[in-house]
Amino acid sequence: MTRLMRVKSIKNMLLIFCMVNGLFLASVTQAQVSLNDIQFVSLPGGMLEIELLFDSTPPEPTVFEIESPARLVMDFSGVSNSLDQSTFTVNSRIADSVTVVASGGRTRMIVNLNESTSFESLAQGNTFQVTLGNSASGNTSAAASRPELSSVNGSGDIDGIDFRRDEEGAGQIIINLANEDLIGNLDRTGNRLELEFLNANIDDDLQLRLDVTDFATPVRNIDIFREDSSVMLVAEMISTFDYLAYQSGGEYIINITPVGGVGLGAGAGAGSPGGEADFSGELINVNFQNVDIHSVLSLLAEVNDFSLVVSDSVSGNVTLRLVNVPWDQALEMVLRSESLGQRIEGSVLYIAPADEISAAELQLLENNQQQVSLAPLVTEYISINYAEAQTISELLGGEAGSILSERGTATVDARTNTLIVQDVAAVIEDIRNMVRRLDIPVRQVLIEARIVNASTSFGDALGIRWGGAQTFPGAGDRFVLSGSQEASQEFGQGLATRDQAIVGGILSGASIAETLNSNPLIGPTFPDALFVDMGVEAPSSIALGYAGNKGLLELELSALESSGTGEVIAQPKVTTQDQQQARIESGLQIPYQSQAGGTAGGTATEFISAVLALEVTPQITPDGRINMLLQINQDSVVPTSAGSVPAISTNSVTTRVLVNDGDTIVLGGVFREEITTTVTKTPVLGDLPYVGNLFKRTESAETKTELLIFITPSIIKEVM
Repeated sequence: MTRLMRVKSIKNMLLIFCMVNGLFLASVTQAQVSLNDIQFVSLPGGMLEIELLFDSTPPEPTVFEIESPARLVMDFSGVSNSLDQSTFTVNSRIADSVTVVASGGRTRMIVNLNESTSFESLAQGNTFQVTLGNSASGNTSAAASRPELSSVNGSGDIDGIDFRRDEEGAGQIIINLANEDLIGNLDRTGNRLELEFLNANIDDDLQLRLDVTDFATPVRNIDIFREDSSVMLVAEMISTFDYLAYQSGGEYIINITPVGGVGLGAGAGAGSPGGEADFSGELINVNFQNVDIHSVLSLLAEVNDFSLVVSDSVSGNVTLRLVNVPWDQALEMVLRSESLGQRIEGSVLYIAPADEISAAELQLLENNQQQVSLAPLVTEYISINYAEAQTISELLGGEAGSILSERGTATVDARTNTLIVQDVAAVIEDIRNMVRRLDIPVRQVLIEARIVNASTSFGDALGIRWGGAQTFPGAGDRFVLSGSQEASQEFGQGLATRDQAIVGGILSGASIAETLNSNPLIGPTFPDALFVDMGVEAPSSIALGYAGNKGLLELELSALESSGTGEVIAQPKVTTQDQQQARIESGLQIPYQSQAGGTAGGTATEFISAVLALEVTPQITPDGRINMLLQINQDSVVPTSAGSVPAISTNSVTTRVLVNDGDTIVLGGVFREEITTTVTKTPVLGDLPYVGNLFKRTESAETKTELLIFITPSIIKEVM
């Protein structure tokens, strides 16, 4: 039987030699065949023919084709090498040189190609010919090929074709082979897969088109037909896809998955009980036709450099073709085809029938359980340093399952924070390991908050005050005009007093001028004499006045401008353990009187809090950052009238933030701007144009307040 394996992307040639040596399967014949000569012939079209001459009929070679670097390797088992040299230079565009070596009862020919190319081989008597660069599709071996089969009594090489869809949306094309020796060549061209069975036949009723669009897989339709001496299967795709092809016994299977889909639609193999696996090995193409499974497993072990032990219960031959698959998936398919399982023990891969592995694991589990049930009980006192012993005890027998054996018990001495465990030695050791991992100091976090409350104020005011008193002699009876009744009376009394003094001076012989100078008019006093009193408190002012024999007038302009800034900074700090809530506050308890309940009535003294408070619950993330749940309050007392309930001005924020260790972040801010303008005026007169300014006062004020809250968490480093 022909055994052909194509290996892709193998970088180390030493690994290739190991692989080829491991595939040596055929038994050595009693009489050694000798290679006596090798000849090279250039053929038209740039082809190259290599002719090997033996002293008798040569055996069928084992063929390997390596794509990187490009090489063709043929092993002739039971053949000795009688050539005078081992390396032959070839002047051809296809090949650079040919090397022939003998070792271990076989002769190997290595053709060093300039690039991968197709080839044909033909055995005729004592001669074996290899033709490189043949234009025929695929690589063939005439020594192993069979004549064209024709349909006899309605029977062909293909029994049928089926299509399935798995739960993950992958399509599976299954070709049932009547002849298990058929070899399929699968190529991908654009959005199509083309499978060719050389020298095959198919019945007419099986040549058809399958429309599988309704299956919702990447496959649109499948055509199977006869073309010359071959049977062709062409699958057209709807979308991008990946594929895996393998032959197992009388079935040739192509799994087609959408890009990003899962692996084989056939499900997990015996060696992968957990379901679909991720494969990452080197991509290889393999074709095993009725090859002993021990040789196949040994080959895969040598190619991928792992230790292998195969059970004596493993037997049988493997017929398997895999195209463009990782080597570990190839191993999976080999195990699946023979219902085998695998188990890794250290660095060794153990392979046996799946039932045998399951039985061995079950027996091992039963033995372990029996040992536990018979082992003596041990009492251990475990001191807990950082955690609470009660918490650790609850973990030993939680709802999810108990770490203790059926005979084990755990109690706690709260006074010494000690865990008392009685169980078998193996369980005691597991509990000690658990305590060693859990009983560790919890990291701590220092949280520092800064609350900045800044304010800016500006105000200006402009006012006027004027007034006086005036008499009108022409009106008779001493008519007086002044700003108030008191001012008029005072001014009238002053006039009467001055008139009496003037009359007395004239009677005493003094002149009128001397009498007037010595007796001035005493006018009314201010502010009683003010007509308009709209000045500014604590102002800068200027005043004008006029006093005469018949009246008095005074005017005062006042103005005030004020500005101020203020800044209040509060800086609470608190330290707490990871995931533990902490709170710190500072402030006042303000008493006030409230109405007491009951029929007696009366009052009661109650208290209201005005505090600066920081409440935080930190959580340290695995990457060293800090996630915090924060509540920050800043209260202040607002002055009110005596005896009333105090007013509290509050600033608060509640949030959750994620901050790097040692970084500062602004949690939030409030900006408030207040602009007020107040005009005080005399009705009607204050509304007159220009003149109205003598009867009004204008005050303007602007206040800006800004609140910013900063937070800085820091992980406290342990001091050893």
